[in-house]
Amino acid sequence: MKTRFSQKIKFTITVFIISLVASGNIYAHHSFAMFDRNNPTTLTGAVKIFRWTNPHSWVVLTVTNNDGSETDWQLEHGPKNMLSRQGWDESTLKPGDLISVEIHPLHNGESGARFISFQAIDVEEDELVSQGGSTIFLIPPPDPVEMTPEVARNFNGIWVNASGGIHFDTSMGRREQMPPLKPEYMARWRQRQANADAGRSTNDPTSQCLPAGFPRFLGMVYPGEILQTEHQINWFAEWGESTVRIFLDGRPHPENSPLSYNGYTTGYWEGNTLLTHTIRMRDDTLIDTTGIPHSDQLTVSMRMQKLTPDYFEVEVTLEDPVVFDRQWITIKRYSRAPEDFYIQEYSCFEGNRYQINEQGNVEMDIEN
Repeated sequence: MKTRFSQKIKFTITVFIISLVASGNIYAHHSFAMFDRNNPTTLTGAVKIFRWTNPHSWVVLTVTNNDGSETDWQLEHGPKNMLSRQGWDESTLKPGDLISVEIHPLHNGESGARFISFQAIDVEEDELVSQGGSTIFLIPPPDPVEMTPEVARNFNGIWVNASGGIHFDTSMGRREQMPPLKPEYMARWRQRQANADAGRSTNDPTSQCLPAGFPRFLGMVYPGEILQTEHQINWFAEWGESTVRIFLDGRPHPENSPLSYNGYTTGYWEGNTLLTHTIRMRDDTLIDTTGIPHSDQLTVSMRMQKLTPDYFEVEVTLEDPVVFDRQWITIKRYSRAPEDFYIQEYSCFEGNRYQINEQGNVEMDIEN
C-alpha cells in the first residue's frame, strides 16, 4: 500500500539550510550545536506525530530496531514560516506515513535529531513533486536608477534579505568576518565558536524565544514589512514579530529612556538618503547569530538608500566604546519580496521545546 501525502514533496535538502550554508556554518544558531552535523545518518520508520509549530516543527518517528523493539525519535525540523514557503503545510506528513529521513543526531546519544531531508517509502517517483523556496536571497545590487523623491523616499512594502546570509558582515563568509572586539571580548567570542564546534550549547537567547534585538534584527531571517508615514517609519520583522520604530519628527533621543531589545531610533533625511541613529539597546542580546557581544553603550547608525524602486541598501555602523576597539561598518541589502509573500504570524512559544538546565545551558526537551 502506498503512503499518501496531501502535498507530494521530495526534498533532498531543505532550501533553508542551503541558503544559509552558502554563507558559512550555521549551527551555532538556535542551539543547532547540540546536533552532530559531522556524522549524518538515516532513519526509516513511520510518522507518529507531525507538529506544525514555530520556532521549529517536530516529527516523532517510530523506528523498529534490529531486535524488534521500537524507539520514538524526536526530530526537529524547520519553522512553519519557512516550510510553508517551501510547499509544506500541516498535512504534509501524516501518522502512518513511511519515510526515510536523513538526520544530524544529538551529540548526547539520546533519540533526538535535526531533520535534514526525507524521502517517502513505496511512493512512485512521479508522484513526488519537488518544491522549494527561501526567505533569504543573494541578490547583487542593481545599477542605481533615477527616481523622483516620492519614490526614492518611499520604503513602504514587504522586503526580503538580499545579502545572502544572516551574520553581520555578509561581504564575507560567516567564518571569515572579524568583529573589532577588545581582547577580553574576542576571547569570549572565540570560546563561543569553540563550544559550537564541539557540540556544546551556545545559549543563544533566541533559542528560548527571546527577541533577537537590534541590530541582529537586520539579519531578517524572514520577510520584513515597512509601513511609512511622514513622521515615522515602522519596520516590522516577521521573525519574533519585532518592530523598529524610526521617528522622523525631529524629536531628540529622550534622556534615560529604558533599555530595550530594539533601542530607540530617530532619523532625518539627507537628500533621498535616510540617516538614523539608535541607542539604548539591552546588553543581553547578540550582534548576530555567531554570538558577537555588545554593551548597553552600543550605538547603531544607518544610511538607508534606494537604488531602484524595488531594492535598497543600508550602510550600518556600529560603535561600542566598551566592547569594540573601533567602528564596524557593513552594508545590508534588501529586495522587494515576491508578489505572493505576505507577513505571517510567528508564534515562537507554541512549539518551543528548549529549556535551561541546572547548569544554565540550553537543552532540548525531547520527552514532552
